[in-house]
Formats: sequence, structure tokens, C-alpha cells
Amino acid sequence: MQQPVCRRLEGRVAVVTGGAGGIGLATVRRLASEGATVVVADVDREAGTSSADEVGGLFVGTDVSSDVEVERLYRAAYDAYGRIDVAFNNAVSHLPTTTPYSPPAWMPGGASRT
Repeated sequence: MQQPVCRRLEGRVAVVTGGAGGIGLATVRRLASEGATVVVADVDREAGTSSADEVGGLFVGTDVSSDVEVERLYRAAYDAYGRIDVAFNNAVSHLPTTTPYSPPAWMPGGASRT
């Protein structure tokens, strides 16, 4: 793991989709080096678990093409740490979506948005 640069993300929680390898893994490492607690999401459970373990984070198996799994990811992150400060959406879904995103009611600000 990289040496801390300035710990500007100390006390923050970051969710990284596609965090098992490549740019996602590099992002997981960098965010952790800056002090963030990192939640790693990926379809590759073995590599994703390894990535999360490397930085002392949490792994949540997630297929970003599934709205249900993405909501489960963010719910797991929120339940584990009580906040989500950073979302790095690195994973790619090739399925088009026609549903506009609205935060779920359990997420702060979710119930009040229209």
C-alpha cells in the first residue's frame, strides 16, 4: 500500500465499484492511503475480497447492471459505517437504464427529494 499523502480523507467512507483490479484497485489503494475506509464492489468475489482485505475495507459482491444489487451495496456500506462520503463508479454496465436515480428513503436526503 502507498504511504499516506496527507490523510485528507480520514474518517470518510468511500465506495468503489469495479474495485477488484485495474483502475478500481489503484483507486481503492489511493483512497485508503488518504485515510478513507473503503467499500469495494465487484463481480469478482475472490479478487474483490483480496482488494478489500488489503486495505482493511469491506467487500460487497455487486453486479452494477442490477439496480437491486447496487442498492444493496450502498445499503451495506451505510449500515456498516453510518455514512457514505465518496462514490467512485468505476464498474461498467452495458445495459441502458431508463429509470432516473432517486436515493432510497433510508439514505439521508432520500425521502425529501422529488
